[in-house]
Formats: sequence, structure tokens, C-alpha cells
Amino acid sequence: MNHQELLTRQVFTLVDALWSYGMEEVVISPGSRSTPLAIAAELHPGIKTYIHPDERSAAFFALGLSKAYHSPVGIICTSGTAAANYTPAMAEADLSHIPLIALTADRPHELRDTGAPQSIDQNNMYRNYVKFYTELPLADMHATAVELIESKILQCAKYFTGIDIGPVHINIPVREPLMPDVTMLELFHRTQKHSPGYRMVDASADQFEGTGLLFIGETVEDITGIERVVDRDGLTVIADPRQHLRKSLKNAVTHHDLIFNALSDEQYKFIEENVDFILRIGEPLTSKAANKFLAATKIPQYVISELQSVKTYPVSPAASYTGRVTDTLEHLVFSGGNARFKNWLTDIDGFITEYIDEHISDFSDEGRFTYNIIQSTREERSFFLSSSMPIRDMERYDTLNVHSIYANRGANGIDGVVSSALGTAVKRPVTLMIGDIALYHDMNGLIISKLEGIDINIIVFNNNGGGIFSFLPQYSDKNHFERLFGTPLDLDFTHTAALYDFNHITVAEVDEIDGDLVNRPGRNLIEIKTDRDKNLKEHQKLKNDIAEMVKAIEH
Repeated sequence: MNHQELLTRQVFTLVDALWSYGMEEVVISPGSRSTPLAIAAELHPGIKTYIHPDERSAAFFALGLSKAYHSPVGIICTSGTAAANYTPAMAEADLSHIPLIALTADRPHELRDTGAPQSIDQNNMYRNYVKFYTELPLADMHATAVELIESKILQCAKYFTGIDIGPVHINIPVREPLMPDVTMLELFHRTQKHSPGYRMVDASADQFEGTGLLFIGETVEDITGIERVVDRDGLTVIADPRQHLRKSLKNAVTHHDLIFNALSDEQYKFIEENVDFILRIGEPLTSKAANKFLAATKIPQYVISELQSVKTYPVSPAASYTGRVTDTLEHLVFSGGNARFKNWLTDIDGFITEYIDEHISDFSDEGRFTYNIIQSTREERSFFLSSSMPIRDMERYDTLNVHSIYANRGANGIDGVVSSALGTAVKRPVTLMIGDIALYHDMNGLIISKLEGIDINIIVFNNNGGGIFSFLPQYSDKNHFERLFGTPLDLDFTHTAALYDFNHITVAEVDEIDGDLVNRPGRNLIEIKTDRDKNLKEHQKLKNDIAEMVKAIEH
């Protein structure tokens, strides 16, 4: 076989083997060295490809494609710093357990460390963030070439599902000429394999006696169906905004951040004396106040982890269980307990909901806007929330709990939020809520909406700076705050909307938020201009008012 045939056999086999283990979507960033990989993905009959010219945004877009179902998604780029731009998304994928497959083209070995252009050390370059790494040999005539690829993909695919799910990296050095033989489609001949799924580890039937608190964070698994196990008088469920179970589980506590921020010493003592165990399921919660409570309490804690790498934050548990949440719960026996504590905590949660619904018209800050947006948004629309204020405002002001909510909370960064939201919007109607700095940080990501015709509603709170910092101790140092933390950018997003073919709507008053605005079809950039200082004062007022109410509730 000549070089072209050998190269074609290698890359077509690679792509087909990955497809057989579930890679049905690939995001390609154009480049020369990655030509054979891009063409292989484009020609494969079972793969949907997307073209994104910015590698950093492309990787976050792929992460968004995988977000809801944790399906393996490929990303293809050329050699050099193109591959380095995948790093932030690979870090987020690692911490969020997203099976990204980085396929990085590379220079052949004779061009490395010689000063050849577009050549950097790509060997295991994501070593801190991937579950698996391999580098393929240069395409050659060795009899085991195809078998090697199949063996490597078999090893790689174990991280596409299960207790070790996460990103992987395959580096592919390629010699010129780079064009494969586009007629060799017979190499796409494999059938798709069934996922091995999860296996239980520590499948013991442990007994949990008495009254329990269940903190349920985001999970890879859709845990709808566990209601029959956890909906009992002796168990009180606290659900993170990203946990979709809160939509179906009655009496789930969702205002826990406000509650744990407000507890009196007597109420804290009541919890300590009336709760026998705490069970934490899935990822750590968003709420800082809830995590501070977990770090301080003396109540014994246990963790159900879907992943082999158990996340112990905010405090190490007495014991942990690893495997599917539903399977693990089937092996746990709950007995005893009574409804007294559950009624007390769920009543507080209900009182907070009623208080917000009744008094929200007294406010006009970003929280009030968020409340109106939630109330006006149809249930079938999902929210994608930027880190910092949007996720926290959703947690505080959502009194409906009917929407699916997504966010990049693995590394909690603001990079790639736009791209991840657009990836999620490929498969469902999405409203992205974001601040001006986070939108600026990933404006390049908007191009994919134009190239692929992806509809999305983007609501940007433009408070001319980093609003979250106003809630931190740095705010007290007025001499340095604005320059170092407030960072006003004075951006006019009408130009952004025009550049990327978005409709631009400016909102000045809360009353302008209605169903027609927030549910409109197409690509819409809704800009809400707010004041950071006013936002801080009104947020704190509502928090303090609710704290006084909570402290007055007897047990």
C-alpha cells in the first residue's frame, strides 16, 4: 500500500472504532495537519459534524453537546497551540465527568524539537485532566496496525460511561501528504456496541436508622425514579438547582442557601439533635452556606458517588458507596424516623417561597429580573447558567422548580459558557443567563450559532463589571476595588449582536419581561442594564428579611 492508503486505513479505522463505542458527534476546528481526521469524520455515515474555527470555544461547545446525556463527543484540531486551546474545556470535562474525546493531529517525530513551525510538545499535554491518553504510531504497513487502533479504542472507551467516565486524549502524528482516499468508505464497516454501563462497588445492604438529611447535587445519571425510595417521613431531601429530580420530588427543599444562611443557634442545635445521619448524593452543592453547614456539623455523613474518584468536599464522609445512584439506594435500608423534622424544614422552605412570591415586587435588582424571567419562561425551555451570579440567583429566586438547569460547575470558570450553552441548545430550547464579563470572555463562541443555525435566547445582565465581587470582602477596599475587581468594560452589545446575526433587545424595566420576550424563537440577545451597587443592596435586603423570618420560626 502507498502512503495515502496507509493513512486512510489508519484514520478511517480510528474514527469508525470510536463511532462503534458511541461517538456520534464531532466538532472540527479547521487546520492543515488534521485534514485526514476531519475528512474521516465528515465522511462517516453515522457521525454529525460541526465546524468551529476557535478551538477553545469548540471544545466547550462539544462539552455542551454532551452535557445532558453524557454521550461521548469528539473534538478535532491541528497541531501546535490549537491543541493547547482545548485545555480549559478538558479541565471542566474532567471535573464534570464529560466524555470529551480530544483527537489532536501532530507533526511527525522527525519535525519535533527541531524548530519546525506549528510544533509544540503535545505528548500527554492534558495529563492532569484526562482518564486515558495514547499516541498512535505513524501510519505504516505493519500487520497489527488496525488491531492496535482497535485495542487502544477498547481501552479508551471504558471511560465513555461508568464510574470512571471522563475525557480522553488521542494524539495522532501525521506525515504529508495529508489527503486520505475519500473512496475507501468500506473501512466504515463496524456496528455499534452496547455500553458496559455501571457496576456496583461496595454493594452492601447497609442500614440507616432514624431521621436523615439527603443532599442531592448534580448527577451524571438521571435519577428520576428514586422518589419511591427517598420520599418518606424520615428523610428530608435538599436538591441543588442542577438536580432535575427537584421537578418531580414533592417536598424537596430548594431554598437551602437562604435557610442555612439564617439559622439561629437554637435552630442549629435542633438539627444536630434531631438528624441521625446525612447522605450526600452526586456532586457537591452550589450553595456556600449549605457546604459550610456540612463542614461544621457533627452529624455522621455518607456519600453516594457515581465516580470511582469520590469527591469528599466539604468534609470527608464516614463511608462512601460507588456506582449507580439507583442501584446503591436499592442496597440501602432506611428505617425509623418521623415526620417532625421534615415538616419543620419543608415548612420553612415553603414560607420562603411564599415570601419571595409576595414581596418580589418591592425590588428591581437583578434578582427581580431573574424571578420574572423564570416565571415567564415555558417549562420546556432549559436554562444554562453562567457561574458567579446567575446560578446563585436561580437558586434563590426560583419558586417554580419546573425547568431543567445546566451549568459548568466542575471548575466553576466563566470561560466557555456561551459555547457550552450553544452545544446544549442543539438538542433543546435554551435560555442562557450570563453576565457581561462572561459573555465577553466567550464572544467568539457565538459564531457557531451563525454557522450551524442554532437558536438560543441569551439574557445578559450588563452591570458593567464583575458583579459577584461586590458580595465579597474585597468590596470594602474602595481604593482598589473598581480597577482590580469591578473591572468595568463599557461594552455595547448591540455591536456583538450585529456581528453574529442576533436580534438585540434592550430591557430597562422589569415590567418589560414577559412570555413573548423570553420565549421568542430565533437567536436573541436580550441585554438588561443594571447597577452593581443597587444590586448588592437589594440582594442583601431580601436575604436579611428572609433571615429574620426564618429565625422566628419555632420547631
